[in-house]
Amino acid sequence: MVSEGESVGFGVFGYGFMAGAHLEGLQGLPGTRAVAVCGPRLDRAQALAAKFGAPLATQDPQALLARPDVDAVIVDTPDDTHYGLVMAAVRQGKHVFCEKPLAPDIAQAREMAAAVRAAGVRSAMGFSTRFSPVIQNVKRHLDEGLIGRPYHVHAQAFNAGMLAPRPRWSWRTDRARSGVGILGDLGSHLIDLNHFLLGPTVEVMASMRTFVDAVFDPVSGERHAHELDDDTVLLLRFAGGAHGSLALSRLGSVHMRYPIGRRHYLIDGSKGGLLWENGVATLHPYKGEAVRLEGEPPLWEVDHHTFITGWARQNLEPFVAAIRSGEDRAPTIEDGLLAQEVIAAAVRSSASGHWERVGDA
Repeated sequence: MVSEGESVGFGVFGYGFMAGAHLEGLQGLPGTRAVAVCGPRLDRAQALAAKFGAPLATQDPQALLARPDVDAVIVDTPDDTHYGLVMAAVRQGKHVFCEKPLAPDIAQAREMAAAVRAAGVRSAMGFSTRFSPVIQNVKRHLDEGLIGRPYHVHAQAFNAGMLAPRPRWSWRTDRARSGVGILGDLGSHLIDLNHFLLGPTVEVMASMRTFVDAVFDPVSGERHAHELDDDTVLLLRFAGGAHGSLALSRLGSVHMRYPIGRRHYLIDGSKGGLLWENGVATLHPYKGEAVRLEGEPPLWEVDHHTFITGWARQNLEPFVAAIRSGEDRAPTIEDGLLAQEVIAAAVRSSASGHWERVGDA
């Protein structure tokens, strides 16, 4: 816990887009300061540290973790590095914010969650969707019973990332570094949103497809085989009795102008339904008139950077409050593990062709 009046010092692992978004988000949170930036390329770490006034730029994670003025770390690095960085930070007693998904391997994810529990540090996951003002309104309407007993949920997250003539190669398209494709990247957000609104998933049936077989280095032009899912569909059963579907794709042209591609989320219940589509939400009472819910304005003309930076600040705010209070605020690493268990069950289901229990190895 950080004493009242003290600022919370942050070290950031990574210097890519999300690292910059989180540091920019911290600038909007009183009582926080950037202390250090760490990554394999010193020049990029130095550039980001200078931009946000962090006194240390380093290639050495231990140099960052050894600083007593680093109270918390943000892990904004490729998925295959999450385990080592989170475990090292926890051993040093640092609070941990980790980008999603938690890890490419379910065994690592379980060990990370256990280490955070044992250390008693605060944790957070980069599940930003639940902090959208309009989603908070959807949650309130659900909790107040305005749609009655939820029957089903149908969710979509589509973008056109793989429709370019020469799709871009990166760590996200490398099986060794990310484990899964669109399922972990965008799917983890909607899996967490399901848990936030409807409770835990208990069974999954999945079809994971790879339509684009090659990706290309944006600098050298080198061709790489692409083996990760770029189009995935899940059927879901929830502990509360509802069921539904989740569709994910990097092959979606519809709503390409929206900052993060098409987003669609529909819940129907015994008294009505709720629809959230590209930032706009409406309540549909049974035999009543549709009512638009308050929230953020339509974001069709907002650029991707502005969109994500706003969500980054909303995501960090409860984490800072948790550090100050000494009490966890969701989404914690436990929520990250819950989402990872669903991802693991989906991978098993896609291979087996059967329903798989979430959490069953």
